[in-house]
Amino acid sequence: LYETIAPLMPGFRYAPRDMVFIGKWVDYLVFDGLSEGNLKEIVFLELKTGKSKQNANEKMIQNCIWQGRVKYELDRKNSSNG
Repeated sequence: LYETIAPLMPGFRYAPRDMVFIGKWVDYLVFDGLSEGNLKEIVFLELKTGKSKQNANEKMIQNCIWQGRVKYELDRKNSSNG
């Protein structure tokens, strides 16, 4: 429940319009500043409450990001005329 309401709470550090909910392994992908036309950074955001801890998959994702093993791919399908 916290994952869905946190972005709407006063003082939350990212604009809700910059956030894409994923929900599995990472709660949000944040394009910080994109809604204002000034992309500052892209953030993989996991929200936790109280004493909850990261599971093994979340830790592996965190390590992969910290090690720079992240990339962007564009897969374009060519249309044929005939």
